[in-house]
Amino acid sequence: MSAEDRSRSWDAAGGADDADGPPGPGVAGRAASRGAVVGAATTWTRFAVQFVSLAVVARLIGPSAYGSAVTALVAVTGAELIRSGGVTWLIGRTPQLTAGTTRTFHRLSVVLGVVAAGVTLGLAVVVPASALPAGAVTLPLLAVVFLCAGSSAVPTALLARGQRFGTIGGAEVGAAVLSCGVAVTVALRGGGASAPLLQAAVYAVVLCVAILLRAPIPAAPRVPLRDLRDELGFAANATAVQAMEWLARSVDRVLVAAAFGPVAAGVYAQATQLVLLPVEQVNGPLRRAAIPALARLLHDPARFRTGFRTVLTAACVTIWPVVGVLAVLAEPLVVTVFGDGWRASAAAFRLMVPMAMALTVTSVTTFAVLAGGSAARLTVWECAVSRPTTVVAYLLGARWGVHGVAVAASIAGLVLVTPGFLVVTRTTGLRLADLVRPLLEPTTTALVCGVAAVAVRCLVHDDRAALAVGAVTAACTWVVCVAALPRTRGLLRDVGSVVRAPRSRDPCGLDDRAA
Repeated sequence: MSAEDRSRSWDAAGGADDADGPPGPGVAGRAASRGAVVGAATTWTRFAVQFVSLAVVARLIGPSAYGSAVTALVAVTGAELIRSGGVTWLIGRTPQLTAGTTRTFHRLSVVLGVVAAGVTLGLAVVVPASALPAGAVTLPLLAVVFLCAGSSAVPTALLARGQRFGTIGGAEVGAAVLSCGVAVTVALRGGGASAPLLQAAVYAVVLCVAILLRAPIPAAPRVPLRDLRDELGFAANATAVQAMEWLARSVDRVLVAAAFGPVAAGVYAQATQLVLLPVEQVNGPLRRAAIPALARLLHDPARFRTGFRTVLTAACVTIWPVVGVLAVLAEPLVVTVFGDGWRASAAAFRLMVPMAMALTVTSVTTFAVLAGGSAARLTVWECAVSRPTTVVAYLLGARWGVHGVAVAASIAGLVLVTPGFLVVTRTTGLRLADLVRPLLEPTTTALVCGVAAVAVRCLVHDDRAALAVGAVTAACTWVVCVAALPRTRGLLRDVGSVVRAPRSRDPCGLDDRAA
């Protein structure tokens, strides 16, 4: 394929190249729903396993050791820049993907993983082992995570492209079970801060092996990098956006640890994890499906806007009620699950709930922008405005302690949502109404569920009973609201249709493979 033809095909985003014709209305929402629904059982199973492990390990090692480990694990979250960064987004949205191109992307990801691991090991020269949470094994464990991220990035993206979300989820659940078992065992034996670090390394290794067994890289001559300059430019911009997000989501933890000590860092990190867990458990599977689904609708602006609204509604109606209810039940949750020593994290958790709600919206906006190929505009916004503003807010908020940082995170997130949407979506055809209208029913659902949880909290004073009754009541209220409101009721019908729909026989979605 010539460079001109490849560029034309790239801009078309695949709709016109489909032998079966362009997608029908709502296909993006249904495809995204497929990704969310097919992966829901495995995703939430993994969440349950990891949450139980988190509670046990946190109880056993205490806030101080936990805070030290989490500060070091900031580097592990950076591995996601490789495992689910720009190259994997590129695989999800490119209309025509050949085996040769795939091999080139895979080699690039592996090289990035090796380089990151080498840099991590090199830090041992300047950082004494006594200053690291798990001593001399800290940096090698982090290096393992980077190596595995580079090796599994493209195979995971290929499975997502082929709509094999259950396969990905199954591998993640298996890795979670084994790694959490290791972490709890180490914590029980007095391993302290090494337990979370070992958990991260074991999870990365098991997941990498499982993914490689299910999605081996096809044998074909690699396409030279010089022939993929446009595609790699998109990947570089997408990775820069994700890097800025990682920086903004990591600097607050490092700042709290440096300014207020490991105990405060542990309390703050625990609150951050609790508030972001619902967001990550939904947005992860949704991202894998939403980007390729929306990319196929670029030829039809009306359908693209409909798809965006559907994805945004699905994300917000799932996440907002959860974080709203957890804000009401924060103290019973923290005390019951983690113990009385973690009670201080409940207040920080409540203060960061608006941040989680804002992050839900900005994440879906990012899906649409990357599907539309406008990564350069997104990069400028993130690097020049969004993330620097967030970091400055952290620094200002630190004057009022841990709670000041939490409030700053929420204020920055809320203030940046609308201007960010208007700036980065200018070339996608989306309008402000496409941002506002999908939020009405999730807002109603979250408010009703929150009121139900408040009523339970007022009537039931025992922490454990309030947590159990409040969770059940809120869940029942959510079901009633979703079924009663027209937009979310229609979303449920779409979910039912995609669950019953047949999948592609090609697990990787490569264009030069036989069907």
